[in-house]
Amino acid sequence: MLFVIHAMDKKDAINTRAKHYREHRQHLDDSKKYGVEVITAGPFVADDNETPIGSLFIIEAKDRNAVRAFTNSDPYHLNGVWDAVEIHAYHKKRG
Repeated sequence: MLFVIHAMDKKDAINTRAKHYREHRQHLDDSKKYGVEVITAGPFVADDNETPIGSLFIIEAKDRNAVRAFTNSDPYHLNGVWDAVEIHAYHKKRG
């Protein structure tokens, strides 16, 4: 089943985000340990088209609990980068 994770950063989290970027990327690479597969992932950016302000993931997983465990163990979550995280089931219709 597919899920979308929509995570918005806390205001002024850019330095914390940068500090934990490599750990975050390793977490994505290790996603199978959590029973999920990252289909696509990337940052939301500010109007300058450069400054990260959040994250979007499309994840394949057996259930929402697996996605929640993966998200809750992300270094961005653990280190307070994200202000709000939403997880939604997703039905791909095109692409």
